[in-house]
Amino acid sequence: MLKYLAVRVAAIIPLLLAVAVISFSLVGLLELRGSAAEQILREGAGDEAAVAALEAELGLDQPLPVRFVDWLGGAVRGDFGHSLLFQDASVTALIGERIWPTMSIVAVGLTIGSLFGIAFGLASGLRPGGRLDRGLSVTTAMMIATPGFVLAIFLVIIFAVELGWFDPTGYAWPSRDGWWAWLKSITLPGIALAFPIVAVVQRQLRSSMTNALGSRYVLAARARGLPASQIVRRHAMRNAMIPTITVLGFQAAAAIGLTVAIERVFAIPGMGSLLVQAVAQRDIPVIQGSLMVAALIVAIVNLLVDIAYGWLDPRIRLT
Repeated sequence: MLKYLAVRVAAIIPLLLAVAVISFSLVGLLELRGSAAEQILREGAGDEAAVAALEAELGLDQPLPVRFVDWLGGAVRGDFGHSLLFQDASVTALIGERIWPTMSIVAVGLTIGSLFGIAFGLASGLRPGGRLDRGLSVTTAMMIATPGFVLAIFLVIIFAVELGWFDPTGYAWPSRDGWWAWLKSITLPGIALAFPIVAVVQRQLRSSMTNALGSRYVLAARARGLPASQIVRRHAMRNAMIPTITVLGFQAAAAIGLTVAIERVFAIPGMGSLLVQAVAQRDIPVIQGSLMVAALIVAIVNLLVDIAYGWLDPRIRLT
């Protein structure tokens, strides 16, 4: 198992290096529209001497490969430089402040989506073609078809504006506002994020359970007289969860991107709003740091998926 984990952890390094190279290449394309120095100077952007002086001060006059090596050396130590526009704030500090709202929403969305998706998928897979299965299939189709930001708006109107159960916008910090206020501030965004996760997980688990229950090893277990609950729990469910966990890993990675629209609806100061603002203002260090942190989170999610594979199927640990 340790060798299995070591190989998976080692695979993260080239992934992060590739993301760093790609992000720097995209930044080079972004600078074709104008440098960050011009954005900072704004009214004085027409003064070429002032722009050149500021670019030299910020190191933007260096070739892209030189800047990449300098930045990569700091990124390895956890130093992503300083923002060009956020009052020279540390990029690491900016991301550290914004990442918690985003990850809170993602955690709630994944938790709700996983629990309901697995429950619905199991209910459908045990009796495929029944009334419950057909009803859940229609429900999950509607979930997939509903855009996240549209659902978020409806949730705000119904549960925040009309019923007054939640605050319509904003994020409550647990250290300052208390845990109950924090949970209320992320519940509606988490539900909006969970809808597509529920639908995708339900469909995948239903299909996997149907195939598993019709397999030869389940038929052999039934022939030996094993209880139905034991067959489902120890044989069918265990094998059906392997492709379902793959889907959950994909959904976790996609949820990070989906939070951009949801954060805008609920006015939550998360990673998505930070990255959108940085791209609009060409704040290169913030863009690069945000992309690297997002890539690291996705890599960790993939590692957890690989660990779950090894736990569910010991044969995978031996490959």
